[in-house]
Amino acid sequence: MPLQLAEPLPKGTEALAGLAEAAGKKFGVSPYLLLGICYAESNFGQALKPKAFNGTGDFIARKATPERDAKMKAAPLPNVVRKTVPGIKERGISDPCEAWVPTTTGWGCGILQVDYEAHFEFCKSGAWADPAKSMEYACKILNDARVALKKEIPSLAGADLDRCVIAAYNAGARRVAKFTREGKKLDEATFHPGYVDKICRKADALAGRSGSWLGA
Repeated sequence: MPLQLAEPLPKGTEALAGLAEAAGKKFGVSPYLLLGICYAESNFGQALKPKAFNGTGDFIARKATPERDAKMKAAPLPNVVRKTVPGIKERGISDPCEAWVPTTTGWGCGILQVDYEAHFEFCKSGAWADPAKSMEYACKILNDARVALKKEIPSLAGADLDRCVIAAYNAGARRVAKFTREGKKLDEATFHPGYVDKICRKADALAGRSGSWLGA
């Protein structure tokens, strides 16, 4: 039976429900969680450029570094140019610097906004443009984060672990573990305020029940 949703997905994105269900079953991840991440990351592709499953996001410039330069040389993103900028306010850089500046293609790849640099091999393959493959790769990110977090903080369990796993999708397991050990809130670790709560609320709204994201 197709995945049951308590509220509809935006027109034109309905196929994502089936893709989330298939990937979730294959990798042991809640399909409602996957859809919640799609919502938070790209509004099911509607917040991307272009507004499609194979669109991109995150158009903030990134400072040039030898590692970044090498990646852009190996598999350049279309219309991301290297030039001198007066600073990058969003990244706390106030001095002029050489930077890679997106124009029509951003760093976040596809409906699940897989980061081009953090997941270079996957993104340079072009697989991110296929929403089914993006769903499966998101499951890998979540499952890898779970393993890493349990290794870093063995006492993490239950809903606390699940929430940390979700935060790690945005911020990485190492950063989330560091902030957790320091007693800080997950909102301080993620790069978007309310990130985890936004995903959990949407997952529960789609499922029509609470805790649909547990077991991420």
